[in-house]
Amino acid sequence: MSSQRRKAFTIEEKSAIICRLENGESNSRLAKEFGVGHSTISMIFKNKNRIKQSFNSNVLKPKRLRKSRQENVDQALIHWFKNMRNKGIPVSGPKLQEKANGFAARFGILDFNCSASWISRFKVRHNIVAEKIVGESSSVDQNSTTNWLISVWPNLRKQFSDDDIFNADETGLFYKLMPNKTLKFNCENCSGGKLSKDRITVMVAANMSGTAKKKLLIIGKSQKPRCFRSVKSLPVDYAINRKAWMTSELFEKWLRDRDRDLVKKKKKILLLVDNCPAHPNVTDLKSITLAFLPPNSTSVLQPMEQGIIRLLKMNFRKNLEMINCVDANENNSSTKITVLDAHLMVNDAWNKMSQSTIHNCFKQAGFIESHDGLEHEFDEEDDIPLSLWSRNLNSDSLAAPEMWEDYVDIDSALLTFEEPSDENIVQNISAKDQLESDGEEEVEEAPLPTAEEALKAAELLSRFVHSNIENDNLTIAMSSIHNSIKECYYNKMKKTKADKNHRLLTVKNTLVCVIMC
Repeated sequence: MSSQRRKAFTIEEKSAIICRLENGESNSRLAKEFGVGHSTISMIFKNKNRIKQSFNSNVLKPKRLRKSRQENVDQALIHWFKNMRNKGIPVSGPKLQEKANGFAARFGILDFNCSASWISRFKVRHNIVAEKIVGESSSVDQNSTTNWLISVWPNLRKQFSDDDIFNADETGLFYKLMPNKTLKFNCENCSGGKLSKDRITVMVAANMSGTAKKKLLIIGKSQKPRCFRSVKSLPVDYAINRKAWMTSELFEKWLRDRDRDLVKKKKKILLLVDNCPAHPNVTDLKSITLAFLPPNSTSVLQPMEQGIIRLLKMNFRKNLEMINCVDANENNSSTKITVLDAHLMVNDAWNKMSQSTIHNCFKQAGFIESHDGLEHEFDEEDDIPLSLWSRNLNSDSLAAPEMWEDYVDIDSALLTFEEPSDENIVQNISAKDQLESDGEEEVEEAPLPTAEEALKAAELLSRFVHSNIENDNLTIAMSSIHNSIKECYYNKMKKTKADKNHRLLTVKNTLVCVIMC
């Protein structure tokens, strides 16, 4: 009989074990280090998704994952609690009981009466301690942008290099909107409703030197869009919300995922974000120092709002108009843009953003002292007006120059988050199951190209590049793409041949058996 004692790990300890397993450490080594059996380590790894979810929610100390019988009430209450703490509003036990009963009534749960013991278990489940729910004062008033830059910013900056100071911000995007459709938006509120149906939210993040652009986070409405069915991987991170908005839960998950990556790289950064309900003050981050900009200072102090987001949209709409012109010339039909198309085009627009443009936007916001007397300046290639660029296409569907300015800015006021209310919290939780199972796009799905068609297209494109474009990097990249498609084609051919031989052998063996019988 084994002499090993049964050991219970906290969520935080289990998360660390999962991290080490994912980094390549063996089960046997960890089992020996912690004095447990191999099956214990295997069971922890088997439940990694639930453990990571609890860790992301700051549930660190409990040793078992216990769910509440009233799961909807539990989720609504923790959501409301976080909103209150983000605003610096003290919350007491009796207040939690009152809100829990209120949420139960909204969910139609008639036999629920919140007790003090239920609240005690709620606190344990979510790692809430007394200091966090009573008596904590709000942060210091920082309404003056100038005072913040003088008194707060220097202390933050001196701890980090320009390469390690990042800013992140969200923007809404009408990803199907063509320039000849923008007039109908005049004098209409584009913050919600029907006009927002074909929209996504994009989170952009980059460092102050412009040397590091983080992978985009795109928030859509559908868990499984039809256009994603045959996609192996996306160049961006994708999340869902029923209104395609950023939420505190999505932001916290994004933040903790980045934090874990930085821990592995043994790197620390400063992240500047604006002070909005979708950006909670996430605790226990190991490699990210989270700093909030003063309230109501986004238009002045947010680097992404100094031109980066606008240029991202301009580059995106250049891609959109190019596709529109090609389709109009070849098919005489309107363009059908899917969520996948939007992902690829937004990512391409982000990749085109130059280092100097990002750096100058931080300078424009006041984060970098300017010693050369220069004002806000973009990279020359970035700063081509969309109207001038489109005119060079010789498009037949060009709008007036002022129309193009409207086209770029049409979704600049589009909401990216909601001010949480009890009703919104209940609606979001009630809609969660439906959100994860439906919401597919109403866009006709184009048939996937075969390996042979892809190879012919790659050969054609490769000849065009070599004959018309003098760019060594592009030539090398094109050759790499061509070779990859060629390898895929031959692998599929070998598999098809092997399958055919297997079928013939099966038929042959069957005939032999029939004859012998």
